[in-house]
Amino acid sequence: MRNKFIFIVVVCFFLIDINLFFAQTKYEHHVNRLAAEVSEHGALLYRQNTVLYPTWPFDSRYFNFSGRKFYQASWGVWLGTKDFTGVNDTIPNDAFVACGNLYLNINDIVPLSLQKRIRHKYPEVRVDDGTGNILTDSFDDADIVPSLKCDEQIESVWTTSLGLTIQLRTYAYTIQDHKNYIIYDYKFINTGNVDEDPLTRELSAQLKDVWLGFSFNTDIKPKFGGTEQDDNYEYYGSNYSDWVNGDASADSARIFLAWDGDYVDTDSFDPDPITKEPQVPGFYGLGILHADKQAIDDLEVGSSDDPNLPLNVSTSSGLESSASSQIQKMEQGGNENVAGYGAGNFVMGFGPYNIPLNEDVRIVLVQIVDGISREKAEELGLKLLSGEISKDEYEAEISTGRDSLFNSLNAAKTAFKKRYDLPDPLPPPDTLKITTGIGRIHLNWSSNAESDPDPDTGVNDFAGYRIYRVAITPDDTWEMIYEMGGDSGNPIEHSYVDSNIVMGFDYYYAVTTFDDGSQNQLNPGRSLESSMLASTAYISTSASREPQVTSQGFKSNLRVVPNPFNIRSRNFGDPTDPGSTANNKLLFVGLPAECTIRIFTVAGDLVKTIHHNNGLGSEEWDQVTDSNQFIVSGLYIAHVESELGDEIIKFVVIR
Repeated sequence: MRNKFIFIVVVCFFLIDINLFFAQTKYEHHVNRLAAEVSEHGALLYRQNTVLYPTWPFDSRYFNFSGRKFYQASWGVWLGTKDFTGVNDTIPNDAFVACGNLYLNINDIVPLSLQKRIRHKYPEVRVDDGTGNILTDSFDDADIVPSLKCDEQIESVWTTSLGLTIQLRTYAYTIQDHKNYIIYDYKFINTGNVDEDPLTRELSAQLKDVWLGFSFNTDIKPKFGGTEQDDNYEYYGSNYSDWVNGDASADSARIFLAWDGDYVDTDSFDPDPITKEPQVPGFYGLGILHADKQAIDDLEVGSSDDPNLPLNVSTSSGLESSASSQIQKMEQGGNENVAGYGAGNFVMGFGPYNIPLNEDVRIVLVQIVDGISREKAEELGLKLLSGEISKDEYEAEISTGRDSLFNSLNAAKTAFKKRYDLPDPLPPPDTLKITTGIGRIHLNWSSNAESDPDPDTGVNDFAGYRIYRVAITPDDTWEMIYEMGGDSGNPIEHSYVDSNIVMGFDYYYAVTTFDDGSQNQLNPGRSLESSMLASTAYISTSASREPQVTSQGFKSNLRVVPNPFNIRSRNFGDPTDPGSTANNKLLFVGLPAECTIRIFTVAGDLVKTIHHNNGLGSEEWDQVTDSNQFIVSGLYIAHVESELGDEIIKFVVIR
């Protein structure tokens, strides 16, 4: 059974003169390379989450701070209107509701619904560790909607004390060129409803001079913790309306950009102090795909995009003040091509709108993070270390990520232009079983994708399977280790045996499907592949050794790996966590099927007793004593007692 993937985060923050506690419910996107959350009221509060979103590159659902980079510290929606008379009000006045970014007017917000939808069911994943113990992987709780136009969608609906109800639908894709963005489609509807019953109407007037703002904070950094003040930022789009009218020299898009800079630090893109790999090579973008000209327009029957919006793009304090002051932040400042340094708060202001009862304003945004690949980042670090390239050349190569971001923006424009209906990849296998063996790991999966026709044409375009693997942690670089079907020359099967493995390493696997490209109407002939993120086993597997069955084999093959153990050379787990179990793993190999391992200091003190009875020829130890303490540096002696005889082996630990 899949576990519900709704996080309840209790958040405490200071709101003018009161302390307010509340539960924040949200879902997470995780089928493409940009991970993002959507909450029940549109807000991701400033530094209130232990995880900041969006993060990129999101190459696995497994969280590891060393593998992800953070680009945004908060996100929210601001709503302001003038000449407003609310429930129990007698005098019209300016009114404002903050749905996030440092402040959240929770008393003025009523969440109505939060739902996650997926096109294909997540697979059932089982891992057999070789001892008869079956582990299962869990995925989000989501509604399966085969007709869904995207691969993953989250819908959040909430209403406010303004009688303004917000519907947010997000769209995430897994196909090539569309993996680095998520589209945010907002509808701001004057329902007149201010409570949890959407069928009631407490207000009935037109909303006048309505301003809709998107307030966010960019803080680009490799890890959570502290604020980095060296980000570059700019807005490209101040004369976009001229480009729409035929001026080729004008800004051809509307997008806010941010990337790691060198205003305070001496190096852009935060090079790793040892490897010189850029730690945050990506470029963050917030683009505008559509903004209604007026509330009575209907996007579905004709374009009503206003190229002059947003009317204001500026740096703006997230600190809350009066309603009039908050509205001024959205309406004043202009949308000139602002540029500068520093992690700061920004606001995009759209308006003013008059919204009659039952009418709505639609604004469609896209969040993007794109840049050079992880492999390219590693390569540039090595070249800079060796002197093969200069610092300027290094930074110029990373800066090509800006072009990649604009390519993703154009891809998002295509998705929006097609009303989100892009070519459909095949579903992943709906079951995946991985079994540990002696010197090998076995994979088996289902054949459901082979009989799944293209939803747009009804044609069966299945071509084959690809198998991916990563060692040590899912956040390391994945590699394709086998392909069957297509042009590979390998027959279609539903199993694979991986024997090219190293003892003592944990391995993770993913199986994807791919089609023949014949039904790809966007790029004819280009094959589409299912999402690796939705068909991965996030439970590690490591191959076992066959147990020794003779006294001579036991005597000849008993080893401790590695020996010596040096904590400074280990990188089996999270390198930022010296207490990680994987970082402290020792492996006893060449063992009988059953034995007792007693570990002593050279002074003869017993520190650990291990009862090896898994029937295999190896046993792991995390260097934790029987008294639950890490051992210290030194020489240790292991006495192994078994029916094949007793053996003694020495090993060294350097911590």
